Amino acid sequence: MNAAGYPVSDAQRDMLSAYASLLLEWNGVVNLISRKDEGQLWRNHILHALAALLTVDLPREGRMLDLGTGGGLPGIPLAILLPQVEFTLVDSIAKKTRAVSDIADRLGLRNVTVHRGRAEDAALLQTCGKRMDVVLARAVTQLPALVRWSFPLLRAQGLRRLIVWKGGALEAEIAEARRHPKVHAISEDALHVPDEPWYEREEKKIIEVEFR
Repeated sequence: MNAAGYPVSDAQRDMLSAYASLLLEWNGVVNLISRKDEGQLWRNHILHALAALLTVDLPREGRMLDLGTGGGLPGIPLAILLPQVEFTLVDSIAKKTRAVSDIADRLGLRNVTVHRGRAEDAALLQTCGKRMDVVLARAVTQLPALVRWSFPLLRAQGLRRLIVWKGGALEAEIAEARRHPKVHAISEDALHVPDEPWYEREEKKIIEVEFR
């Protein structure tokens, strides 16, 4: 089976399906995704998260932090397909982190840790600061703020990146983000998912920020 054109084992397919069911179950209790999106959960959320695997070169080991994870997106689908990567899923809303913790536990994802807090919180910086290889952010806030919040979380040396799921015209955000003194390069790539014109029609993109 393929997910967004990426090879997926039968076991991973089953885990993704189980995740979809658990996310819908919890969405009846906690607003994790829009109710109008429930009928398009795979296209609008799960495959949208996984499409990054076709767009950027995500590491197959190391540490990633999902900032503003909401219902575990993109962190949980990526954790299923990248089992050697340690994922930290962060959200400031307690009811969302409780839901995501339960989902990760029920899926048996040993490579997922859930943390309640904000990117700028001292507790998060003490736990995760200068340890991450990649920070992920999907539907969180504007790019300049994500750059400021992400840099203290990334390790001090080597390739350090922020990967952001965005849509629409982004020239102004990218121009402002480039003013950050530690930004080395920013690239913008359209998401292309086989047999899914919705991604192009909705101008779904991945922004990759590399730091000095």
